[in-house]
Amino acid sequence: MAEADNRHTANLSELEGLITEKLESGGSVTFSPKGASMLPWLRASGDRVTLEKPPARLKKGTAALFVSKDEDGGRKYVLHRLVRVKGEELIFMGDNRRMPDPPARREDVIGIVTAYSSRGREHTCRFIGYRVYKRWMTVTSRFRRPAQKLQGFLYRIWKRPKG
Repeated sequence: MAEADNRHTANLSELEGLITEKLESGGSVTFSPKGASMLPWLRASGDRVTLEKPPARLKKGTAALFVSKDEDGGRKYVLHRLVRVKGEELIFMGDNRRMPDPPARREDVIGIVTAYSSRGREHTCRFIGYRVYKRWMTVTSRFRRPAQKLQGFLYRIWKRPKG
């Protein structure tokens, strides 16, 4: 994820055609997501993700940008993790959410996250720490609230002053 010289600020709805075209031609697109739904993995303050064309078959744990319907029936763009596949339906859920999104279809997926920059460090999605994290987020999707409590407890023990 090289630093881009030509940065622009725009809504994804304005750029969907360009993004799709770039991904279909084998390229990648990097952008900064907004919102808190993917905490603690991604923060809205400077973290970035790089998308590539999705494979024919998506794997559980994959973070993807997809199109969903908002409350008014319009289109909204969501970057969440695939937690279940039920036949033709894909069930996505934010890492910081307790309920899954409405089911999506394969054709709703625009791209998958293959690399990210978080807290000033760049990683690919092959990074072992990320692979463990995505597995945890996928496994705990059905009981997220108790899992978040356990995660917080373990973090506090780990961060406790030594000595």
